[in-house]
Amino acid sequence: MEYSGEIVAEASPGLARRAYPLIRSLLQLALAAGLLAAFLVRVDLVEVRHQLGKADLVWLPLAFAANIASDWFRAIRWQHLLLPLRRMGVPFLFAAALVGVAGNLILPLRAGEVVRVQIVRRRSGLGVSSIVATLLAEKLMDVVAFSTFIVVGLLLIEEAAFLWPLGVAYGVLVVAGLIAARYLAKRAERQSAPPADAGGGRLRAWFGRELHSFASGLQSFRNPAALFHITWSAHVAWFCDAAMYYAFGRALGLDLSLGAYLLVVVAATLAVSVPITQAGFGVFHLAVAGLLVALGVDEALAAAYAIFAHLFFALPYIVSAPLAAFVLRLSLSDIFFLRMPQGVREERPADEAAAL
Repeated sequence: MEYSGEIVAEASPGLARRAYPLIRSLLQLALAAGLLAAFLVRVDLVEVRHQLGKADLVWLPLAFAANIASDWFRAIRWQHLLLPLRRMGVPFLFAAALVGVAGNLILPLRAGEVVRVQIVRRRSGLGVSSIVATLLAEKLMDVVAFSTFIVVGLLLIEEAAFLWPLGVAYGVLVVAGLIAARYLAKRAERQSAPPADAGGGRLRAWFGRELHSFASGLQSFRNPAALFHITWSAHVAWFCDAAMYYAFGRALGLDLSLGAYLLVVVAATLAVSVPITQAGFGVFHLAVAGLLVALGVDEALAAAYAIFAHLFFALPYIVSAPLAAFVLRLSLSDIFFLRMPQGVREERPADEAAAL
């Protein structure tokens, strides 16, 4: 038998594709630098340094405790969202959330959410679509809590009147989201099993299965008791964040009402939710300082507060996330690889996750 001797080389990714991650990171850094420059050019930097220099750090333990407590209540909320699928322990979900938030701080495009999905998927055997549905349900309940905070802020603070269009938009989003969630959950309940591949083609069958899995992750919206627990835990979690921002304010001698700090929670969270810069650099500072100035705070003090809050918000996760990863005994495959080992259902880790 004769061979031609020709060797077909495997096609390698083009230069543009290989350079994309680097280009994306550089663009994010450039945008963050531009936003930070726009933020700092408007204030007296000497006065900002002065405000930061006289910060009373005795308030930091309260801020750190409130920050971590907020994640504990989010874990309670997540447990109730997952309960129709599998019972998961609150400590396990809390630890996974700590790792996920740290991932959002150091990975681009808020990839910590992917890390959370991956940890729970490998330890529970649940489908990705079902877990993603619970994360989107979390976001919807965040909007519910933020709507409450905006209403309280509008009632208590006259200067916050400019936020009423945001309150209306949030209200519409809440109603639409709850209707859609209940509809999908009811549809999945009526359809006890995902559709089989019967004449519709593989793609249609795959989409049907994934939609059924996604809708199964929304079953808590059809349970009034579960919905009650999800709602109160969401509000308490974000109120803990308001306590954290209050502690930051007291550290800098900032005297604001409770309503003002509830609005700071909304502004800060909105700023970091859209991943246009790494960890919200620049966007967070502009949003928080801009809100405080609108509420009558001096520009230099508002800028110092935004810098101080952003720095010390991240610090507890930098410390606690490695500890959480150690407790969970995470491996690289738990975080970065999306394919489950063949023939492995992860039953023992799922039991451990429920027991934690």
